[in-house]
Amino acid sequence: MNTLLTTEQAELEGYCQKLLEREWPLEKAIHALKPGGSGHSPELWRSLVEAGWLGYPFSSDFGGADGSLIDVGLIYRAAGEKLVPHSFYSAIFAGLLVDALGSVAQKRTLLAPQIAGKSMLTVAFAEPHAADEIRLYKTRATQVVGRWQLRGTKAFVADAGSADTVLILSTIQANSERAGWGVFAASRAQLGDRVHRTSAFGGVPLYQIRLDGLELPGDALLGGVEAADRTLHAFNDVLEKNTALQCMEMVGGIRAVLQKTIEYVTARQQFDRPIGANQAVQHMLANIAMHLDGARVAALKALYLKAHGRDASRAISTAKVVIGEGYVNATIIAQQLWGSMGYARETGLYLWTERAKLTDSWLGTRAGHLRKVAGHMGL
Repeated sequence: MNTLLTTEQAELEGYCQKLLEREWPLEKAIHALKPGGSGHSPELWRSLVEAGWLGYPFSSDFGGADGSLIDVGLIYRAAGEKLVPHSFYSAIFAGLLVDALGSVAQKRTLLAPQIAGKSMLTVAFAEPHAADEIRLYKTRATQVVGRWQLRGTKAFVADAGSADTVLILSTIQANSERAGWGVFAASRAQLGDRVHRTSAFGGVPLYQIRLDGLELPGDALLGGVEAADRTLHAFNDVLEKNTALQCMEMVGGIRAVLQKTIEYVTARQQFDRPIGANQAVQHMLANIAMHLDGARVAALKALYLKAHGRDASRAISTAKVVIGEGYVNATIIAQQLWGSMGYARETGLYLWTERAKLTDSWLGTRAGHLRKVAGHMGL
């Protein structure tokens, strides 16, 4: 595979970077991602809607741009570099899920409004006892007289406080003979007081949703009962796409950390010379740069395979492990070189440090992805 960008792709990423430099300077990110905040910026959201980011991977029939997954990855890389709030990633994840499972009518009522900036979606799939082991999920939906009754608890739900609709993954029991999996669309009004904010890290508010007693209409199930047999496969496919996209976001984060640290050690004087003139400092930065080059290739390979319909599971898990570790290590090195200034609010470096820790475990921990790689190796 060729990891060199085409002229059009390079221009797209450059355009995204310039847009964020103009619309999302660091001081805005620091304010939006402050502790206790919503982790969402309505102002930036409007800018992203106008730029077409929310519709990029979707059909023009619903207001999208018919873009490729690789192009979306380039948007993610620019977003990771500039600390775009997590609500953007949640919306794309949910949009891809609706696109994969929803009927035409459901795409018009759920996907099209989000692309137009009139609503926001997020996904609830993890549970308190099982963050990334789908086989252990216990949430169940039962069909009763044309309606659905849900029981269970969803945890670590990102942006549920800002979203207008939450997509809930659950096992389903439609009748005594038919069982499977389903994704249900529940509005904020339907969820009511079942949504509870929990302690969060990295500027991303996480929520727990207690579903017991929740009733939803029959058409809340994406794709209807007929989709029960393919829902789990479709969900896993979308999850892989989002993991590959997140790897691109993480590469953007590493790139930002390296660039900001180079600027700092060049400007910071000690004994009348920049601290960047010290060989030990140069070695530490070189280690980040070498890992960044490897991370860039690993992320592009995973995304390329997934975008072209090839088996990408091993490549995605490998990239997630390697890039997650590299992102965390890059921020640790940066904090060492910045010293106490790395924790000063106005520098913003701590935001990338927090984001690195969160993305390292989001959409699968290192341990979980290492088990997948070992399985592919027959171990």
